[in-house]
Amino acid sequence: MRTTRVLGLGSAIIGLALLLLTFALGFSVFETYKGAVPSTTTDLTSAMGTLLYAAIQALFLGIMGWVGSLLILRGIDFEKVERGVGVVTFKVDKGVGIMTQQQETETKSS
Repeated sequence: MRTTRVLGLGSAIIGLALLLLTFALGFSVFETYKGAVPSTTTDLTSAMGTLLYAAIQALFLGIMGWVGSLLILRGIDFEKVERGVGVVTFKVDKGVGIMTQQQETETKSS
């Protein structure tokens, strides 16, 4: 039971660190943002490159935030189980899969 508590606490701390890092990176991008200045010499390729770069940054920040929040939620779930309050929702019970059902039907027919 001690390993469940350590695993939950570690998962929550890593998730919180990822969320804080995501916020810090997002805030630094916000602070250094320079609006696009309309120019007649700007071609379509450089404009699309800038747009694609911003979209990739937003995508990576979104993924980091999503993973961080999932890790925090799993850490909280593990802590709930340790305290006897909740149940881990992603646990797979033995004897539920297709192979187990096939083996049971083979033993019943034999």
